[in-house]
Amino acid sequence: MRTQPEPRNVAQIHYSISWGDARGMATTFKQWQDVISDPKLDRRFGSQLIISELGILIESTFYGTADELRATGIPDRLPKTRFGGPSTILVSDYLSSLAHAAEMEALYLTGINIPFYSKSLGFRVQELFSQAGLESVMNYIKNTDKGTLVWAIIFDLEGGAVNDVALNATAYPHRDKIMFYQSYAVGIPGVSQQTKNFLGGLDGAIRATASPMAPWTVYAGYVDPKLGPDAQPFYWGLNYPTLRQIKRRWDPADVFRNPQGVRPA
Repeated sequence: MRTQPEPRNVAQIHYSISWGDARGMATTFKQWQDVISDPKLDRRFGSQLIISELGILIESTFYGTADELRATGIPDRLPKTRFGGPSTILVSDYLSSLAHAAEMEALYLTGINIPFYSKSLGFRVQELFSQAGLESVMNYIKNTDKGTLVWAIIFDLEGGAVNDVALNATAYPHRDKIMFYQSYAVGIPGVSQQTKNFLGGLDGAIRATASPMAPWTVYAGYVDPKLGPDAQPFYWGLNYPTLRQIKRRWDPADVFRNPQGVRPA
């Protein structure tokens, strides 16, 4: 591990857009996607777009001052709300930003076990959405019975320095990715088949927007039981054969295992 100096300032932008027609929602997403997929995007900037029952929430963090953030031109390129755009830039120091993140995380964590289902997918530049593809996905989301009110679809900006490392340098197979999505739905007392069908259909609708031959990979941290016992190539891609050789050397009896874990060669 190698530590880095803490940034002196952290600027944050948070704003939401209520549900409208599918075309308008798609345009909002496309504007955000155009920003996060810019190959010259300032690497001090991070962002995620969350779709839920209420609409779209965009959360962004910039490691620098508000003036430095404005100088990048990023705030002017982000989607506009009916009030004209993200007018508030919150500035704090690094420790305060960590405290805020911890408070937000505490809202998500609980000691009560809650049944949920999740799916994920990594996007290379070639798999990013077109306007038409986004309209199709937004129509699906808006018009499909979710089976629950507690659901979210999270799109995260990836890439940056992660992309500087070769694909086969570590076990992590997503160094060519620029965006990830994770869908998440809660069901009480359990996740209904309708909810699972919604998330499965969403995954299919997203995949349909790109080439069917795309080498899709999913994030191993978002475990998906529906992928079955042979899910390893989806989690580790082309790195899986090498991981199997390492597993054979250090854990040939498969002592450390889970149903979708790396198996010894």
